[in-house]
Amino acid sequence: MLPRLLRRLLWVPVTLLTVSLLTFLVLSTIPDPILARAASDAERTEVMRERDLDVPLFWNLAPRDARVRALEAWKEAGKEGPAGDAARAEIVRIGGAALPHVLPALDALAPAERARAACGLAPLVERMGLPEVEVARDPEHAARYWLRFWDDRGIEFRSAAVASAVERISRYRSDSRAEELAELDTYALEAVMEAMPTPSERTTIDEARALVGLAARATRRDDRIAEDASASEATAVVVRWRRWWEAHRLDYVTLDGPGRATAAVLETQYGRWALRAVTQKLGRAGDATVARELRRRAPLTATIVFGAVVIAYAAAMALGMIAAASRGRRLDIAIAMGVLALVALPTAVLAVGARAAGAEGIVVPTLVVAAGLLAMPTRLMRSSLISTLNRSYVRAAVARGASRSRIIGLHGLKNGFLPILTQVTLEPPAALGGAFVVEHVFGLRGVGAGTIEALANRDVDWLMAIALVAAATATFGVLAADLILAAADPRVRRFFSGAS
Repeated sequence: MLPRLLRRLLWVPVTLLTVSLLTFLVLSTIPDPILARAASDAERTEVMRERDLDVPLFWNLAPRDARVRALEAWKEAGKEGPAGDAARAEIVRIGGAALPHVLPALDALAPAERARAACGLAPLVERMGLPEVEVARDPEHAARYWLRFWDDRGIEFRSAAVASAVERISRYRSDSRAEELAELDTYALEAVMEAMPTPSERTTIDEARALVGLAARATRRDDRIAEDASASEATAVVVRWRRWWEAHRLDYVTLDGPGRATAAVLETQYGRWALRAVTQKLGRAGDATVARELRRRAPLTATIVFGAVVIAYAAAMALGMIAAASRGRRLDIAIAMGVLALVALPTAVLAVGARAAGAEGIVVPTLVVAAGLLAMPTRLMRSSLISTLNRSYVRAAVARGASRSRIIGLHGLKNGFLPILTQVTLEPPAALGGAFVVEHVFGLRGVGAGTIEALANRDVDWLMAIALVAAATATFGVLAADLILAAADPRVRRFFSGAS
């Protein structure tokens, strides 16, 4: 029995992976409402980055890192006209992260193009706090300025040197050490972001403030930690920077070796979601994580879902026994028509009717969801009991004088319970949809309200989490039912153990 169950457990990750892939594929077909509201091309581009819409869905064979972006722009940087202006602005935006790729190629340009490209880098001189800004703007001397800079400072553009400098500023936070990193500009961003702590006390707030200041200076993104900021305010700033870094990281890092191989998977819409799900507790939900928001909302929804399942199945067992005992009579027909009417009525109609009648609280919403679950277990219990009553040993017991109620209680419930148990494991995910409806109608702030908001905003993190939680609940419910069935029924136990 144990080996068979272990084999089933091994299929759980495969099941969840398949569900996540299919769900993500479906979500990718939903238009993004925030993107549709973008007013300009620049705003549209930024929204696409923040929403991971600028990368392929599942597979990225050509991830565009800082090297690719910088060299693409460098091809146009020496030209005149709008294309050249845009290319030079792009290199300045990439900043220090572009210098190791473009400065060694400066000599390869024709003299006129070299002068234009070198002069286009002049805004970097001021941003990096370098001397001789006027020389960098002079077409006759700009190229020599940058070549001399690279000869003198190129050795500092190394990952190990940057990591050491970031560690020193995290430890000492002196202005001189900050200037060392400022002169590397965006080349130091990766190390700065990796070292940026989550503020929890005065020491870490000061450390985060210093690193945020460096990131803000390099990117010209004005989002800093104020001197009198509390830990929560400082944390909010750090969270915004981390989210920005998720969307813009490839603008400032170079992918080499294993990093380029993993980027083929991770630098995709699905890969970025999966990474957030692992590192950020199922992803982001506003200023909190999805896991934290689910923990806050789940008790209400779980009460409705599991309460409805318990009520529906308790009522179904009673109705099924009554229907089986009065098979073919008016009461049997009335029960069948009643449960069919309840399941035929949409949950929304029942909920709106109950709400219009003035119902409030959580009890009536639970009963509304239970009404939609009643038909199937009632039918299963009735058919199972009728099958039991038709067996030869039951007829023999009746012939010996056993009452119908005793037969149903002694034999019927035991045989009818097993198919009911199998069915009940599939109900919570089905009941979840009904719970979402009644939460919306009754104004309850459970998982359903969050899911409706997520659908309106195409919040992939939240919707994927709901799909995975529902799939995991159903999968482990089936496994639990197998264990209970094996314990209750020797035939099932023999099947699991492989016996004939």
